[in-house]
Amino acid sequence: MEVEFKDAELFKRIMETVGSLMADVSLDFTEDGFSIKAMDPANIAMIMFQGAKGLFNSFNVENNTKLSVSLDDLNSILKLLKKDDRLRLTDSKNKLNLDISGKNKLHFAIPLIDENYTAQKVPQLKFSAEVTLLSALLKEAIKAGFLVDDSLYLTVEGQRVILSAKSEEKEFTEDLSINDNREIFNVKSEAITRSKYSIDYLAKFLTSLDPDKPVRMSFSNNYPLKLEYELSTNANMSFILANRIE
Repeated sequence: MEVEFKDAELFKRIMETVGSLMADVSLDFTEDGFSIKAMDPANIAMIMFQGAKGLFNSFNVENNTKLSVSLDDLNSILKLLKKDDRLRLTDSKNKLNLDISGKNKLHFAIPLIDENYTAQKVPQLKFSAEVTLLSALLKEAIKAGFLVDDSLYLTVEGQRVILSAKSEEKEFTEDLSINDNREIFNVKSEAITRSKYSIDYLAKFLTSLDPDKPVRMSFSNNYPLKLEYELSTNANMSFILANRIE
């Protein structure tokens, strides 16, 4: 296997997000591109990434290839990437080789992890509410909610979206309407819908997303959340997060 990324910075951002949730990762390469599908060690969140061949300047994958590596090893190398650097990945002799080309040429080899890997099944979920809004809006609400508690409530009432947090002594509420806010692009709900989620996980999910990109959240009453966004025309990330019991 030998591939070279068009945008090495994008791959770096993806791995930073994955690395905030788990210690190692399996990159699954096929003739169509590469993907990630994994559950965090606490079984609270599932991460799914899909990248097409369009992410690469060159893409030579003859057989389906699974490369499992330590994210500490991988991300410590990716931190060295500079803007416009090229990144090439190859595998050989139980190693993942990383070649960075720019002002200087750097070569690294890190061990592949021989692990008992079981492909994760994506749960079939049915949602009663869906909200699409600007990432910056959600990021700001997460920061505000963190000042109050470690959980964020998502509520949809008609065309209103309410983001809130509450502790014994503090409260935070942001009441938004699709009719008044151009940063909310879509709101759908069968009825009043409300559920509670970890702020820490929500913040980690958005690590790789630009503030000016939209993010879609789907949920139901006291039910898991599915969060989805597009990183580029060739890359999509989604997450499933267990709800917190009220």
